[in-house]
Amino acid sequence: MRFNRYRKQAAACLATLTLLLTGPGCSFGMTGGSATIVPLNAASLQNENSAVTTNAASAPSVFGSVQTETTDSSSLFGPGRLTMLANHDTAAQMLSVIIETGQGGLIVVDGGWRENSQYLLEQLKAKGGHVQAWLLTHPDTDHVGALAEILYQHSGEITIDGVYYSFLDDAWYQQKDAQVASMVSYLKGALAKLPAETLHGDITAGQIIEAGPAKIQVLNQAYQMKNDFVNNSSVAYLVSLNGTNVVFLGDLAQSGGEQLLNDVDLRSLGCDIVQMSHHGQTGVGYEVYKALRPRICLWPTPQWLWDNDNGGGAGSGSWRTLETRNWMVRLGIEAYYCTKDGDQVIE
Repeated sequence: MRFNRYRKQAAACLATLTLLLTGPGCSFGMTGGSATIVPLNAASLQNENSAVTTNAASAPSVFGSVQTETTDSSSLFGPGRLTMLANHDTAAQMLSVIIETGQGGLIVVDGGWRENSQYLLEQLKAKGGHVQAWLLTHPDTDHVGALAEILYQHSGEITIDGVYYSFLDDAWYQQKDAQVASMVSYLKGALAKLPAETLHGDITAGQIIEAGPAKIQVLNQAYQMKNDFVNNSSVAYLVSLNGTNVVFLGDLAQSGGEQLLNDVDLRSLGCDIVQMSHHGQTGVGYEVYKALRPRICLWPTPQWLWDNDNGGGAGSGSWRTLETRNWMVRLGIEAYYCTKDGDQVIE
């Protein structure tokens, strides 16, 4: 779907949401090259006071610019496109995004559950099968299970130039949650099937990764927090293509969002599109979205979660999706893309 086609529809839906803030939801609708890391040098970093109020003793970091050139003003991603995949196997939430750079390469963010691996693999093959950069936010099954399954069961069927991630110590996962520790072990076993030079588990905040015409900036390393520990360990990324900047938050929760707000001048990122943290509920707080100031939201959110429906109808659950939707109304978001409506494509 092209962004311009949905201006009027988005405006109409926003008006409906304004009237029904607690009611049911409305529908809103380098060729052959490898991804490379470009470390930032001291000259490319600067500090300045942030317009966002934080509790940090010093101002948040302002990273060097990763803005890409706009080569095609008629579309957001020029010859490229962004596809956010819905869960075609179960009704569960997940995050799986494929970005086509327009020059034959792909960028993948997470990938979804193990059960989603076949559909994801088919999509990757249909788009050329050359992943220049696979970005992992955190080692939760609904985010990294599909990648692990592809590496175990379909090794060699696609090309992966680099996998980028930041995990905490194994002992931390084992101490906090045996199931998460098991997923981390399973994933690391799968990653070991790739050449060592393609594994980048040492990414750092501010680091820039180049994937053809696209630039990716790592916004943080994994945070080690006691509460909601695996979600708050999510790495946030900024992906820039054709002058359009997309921020992926993974499953960052309240504490992780506050830390990110303290660490990074989010207002300086020039965010056009944001992926809603933790599928749009109990993720980062309002101040993070306010600082990012996006125009478009990506909701990796199934229908039941969008409606806060635990089986008793819209609003019957304890999830906080409706509150987050209200925040987006307050921010005047222009367009919503939600996986409750199937795969979402932005060109």
